[in-house]
Amino acid sequence: MSLSAIALGIGLLLANGLFVAAEFALLAARRARIEQLAEDGSFAARSALAGLQQLSMMLAGAQLGITMASLGLGAVAEPAVHAWLDGILAETAIPRPVSATASLVLALGLVIFLHLVVGEMAPKSWAISAPERAILLLAVPFRGFVWVLGPFIRLLNAASNAVVRSFGVEPQDELAMAHAPGDLALLLEESARQGTLPRDQETLLSRAIDLSGLDAEAAMVPRTDIWAVDAAADPETIEEVARRSGRSRLPVMDGGLDQPVGVVHVKDALTLTDDERSHRTAQSLARQTLYAPESRPLEDLLVDMRDQRRHLVFVVDEFGSVTGLVTLEDVLEELIGEFYDESDRRERIHRRADGVWLVPGTLRPDELAAQTGLQLPPGEWETVAGYLMASLGRLPQTGDGVEHEGTRLEAAVVDGHRVVQVAVSPPAD
Repeated sequence: MSLSAIALGIGLLLANGLFVAAEFALLAARRARIEQLAEDGSFAARSALAGLQQLSMMLAGAQLGITMASLGLGAVAEPAVHAWLDGILAETAIPRPVSATASLVLALGLVIFLHLVVGEMAPKSWAISAPERAILLLAVPFRGFVWVLGPFIRLLNAASNAVVRSFGVEPQDELAMAHAPGDLALLLEESARQGTLPRDQETLLSRAIDLSGLDAEAAMVPRTDIWAVDAAADPETIEEVARRSGRSRLPVMDGGLDQPVGVVHVKDALTLTDDERSHRTAQSLARQTLYAPESRPLEDLLVDMRDQRRHLVFVVDEFGSVTGLVTLEDVLEELIGEFYDESDRRERIHRRADGVWLVPGTLRPDELAAQTGLQLPPGEWETVAGYLMASLGRLPQTGDGVEHEGTRLEAAVVDGHRVVQVAVSPPAD
């Protein structure tokens, strides 16, 4: 076996490995990191970024290089190793037909082994484990190879794109960097599971993604839970309602919930002088507020509240009636979860000693799933109470309930026609 054949075989083996590493590094490298390095002045990063912007062309070049190296390795290395082994076995007592066959099988096996391990698997593992480092090391020589064989590679790439288009798929020159909210949620969950992202941060980021799927109706305080004062209410009345409700901001209504005139802040009543308290009313203290349809996306509503510097928004339906209100606290709770202070009057979600969950009837199905793990079937209902009513086909009474997948939902507290609290009993072990 000549030294030139050995050197050529090793060179082709290494070339195959470099092309494989370049291919996987192009697919695995984080583009944002490469862009950052390019902005810092790295020539290798700028070359790598140019390659990522011509991904289809670069991959075609990698495939051409791998094919050329593999064919060359088979044409040079296998015959050289075969001749070397055949010469050794020919001098043994092994019958010639057997030794010739054995040398061929051993030579082929050795070349295939080295090709797979050194030329394919090891470079692939390295590129996947350290894609940015790999692409920075290989970008300049690899792009030089693609430039030299550019016309031929473009011809191959055009032919392959034509085949792809024949199946109704449009080829892309760059790897898609955009992700749907569901994809991002899966990425966050996997990062938390692998330990690269703290669980509390994963929860916060996931909630931020979920916010994009909510509207004003999903986060609002329903009409039946609104605490309000009449437009003619005096400061003492405002202070009393604020004390009983735990609210610092109260809607001001002129004759009913469908005639809001603004919002009064309790501090405006508390800071009045004795002379002012005698003639000021809720209407005279009221500040302007915002109005939003039920379908207003919650993230857009948050921007509206920030731009207008408002902490409370009236939610109206298609007929112009007030169906609820959204406060800044409601939006924040969609991000970080429920929180309570000493003045909070809302129903809490808690679990009894017997394992039964007590949840507000106004709880959304997704919130129920997050708290208890129970997934309600899709339907027209917006709340747990709505699902209970739809399943029963009538207004529930205290003690009425339904079962879903072994879990019983029961109306625990009913106030008139309203289900205030629902008891959720998980399946028995």
